[in-house]
Amino acid sequence: MKNHYVIGAILALLAALLNGSVGIISKNLFMSNLTSAAISFYKCLFAFLFISIAALFHKGIQKEIRELRVRSKQLIICSFLGIFILYYFETAAYQYDQVSIVVFILLGTSALTTFLCGAVFLREKKNMFQMIGLILLIAGLLFMHMGEGTMNFHFSIGTLLAIIAGMGYGLFLVATKKFDLKSGLALVWYFTLFGSIYLFFPFVAEGFVLPQAHAYPSLIALALLPTIGGFYCTTKALNYLKANQVQFYELTEPIFATLFAFMLLNEMIKGFEWLGAILILLAIYTSEYQPKQAAVPQDSINSGKKL
Repeated sequence: MKNHYVIGAILALLAALLNGSVGIISKNLFMSNLTSAAISFYKCLFAFLFISIAALFHKGIQKEIRELRVRSKQLIICSFLGIFILYYFETAAYQYDQVSIVVFILLGTSALTTFLCGAVFLREKKNMFQMIGLILLIAGLLFMHMGEGTMNFHFSIGTLLAIIAGMGYGLFLVATKKFDLKSGLALVWYFTLFGSIYLFFPFVAEGFVLPQAHAYPSLIALALLPTIGGFYCTTKALNYLKANQVQFYELTEPIFATLFAFMLLNEMIKGFEWLGAILILLAIYTSEYQPKQAAVPQDSINSGKKL
């Protein structure tokens, strides 16, 4: 049981690491001729094509794809929440608000959604430490945002889009756990298949456009790292942990994103960002803390048996 928890935690942290690369990679794509809908559609389509090619040479993936066919309705629901809602509305939000504001609102909304819906639909019991962890988590994300140097929380279209994206991802985690979907590349294949279909409609509505040559490396990186790798690790982690536990671990994403920005873009890590990182780590520890139960004296047990 303990080994399962460790495996799940590592997978969730790896998902956060992979997802933390989105901001760095996306900066190149926003300067190209691609719309937000085009970026979402192409990275999802490329991910689907890559897994399809891998499946041609791997009978195990082919078998899992056939087995999951009977879960089509559940896969369609999860794809709508975790691919279409998350990808489309998150990317669109960047057109109206700064990245730091969008990420803060998205992650905070996702955490609250998972926390509340996990208790209702998954009957996950919450204790005092998890409540404290949630408060520390929100405070940590706030300090991470303060490190960006802006605190403009006006309610804009971008804010609304980020909230919708966060709710979609939070519900995706709960739904995937509720439906008990078998993790693996076959599951991600279905997510990207249905996700590409969903994303095709806003892509065409905004105007069909082909990527420029210099945009392909970034699109491929987005397809391989956060889309395939991130979703694979997330769904795999849900086999070992509760939905809210996976969500809490994945909220280390701002820490990885900050480190990537420092190493690749030479963006200095500010004091508030370090404080936010510490609070997020403390939130994870607090929410997962399980106090040891006091041992019952043997004499009390024996006396109880006599009664």
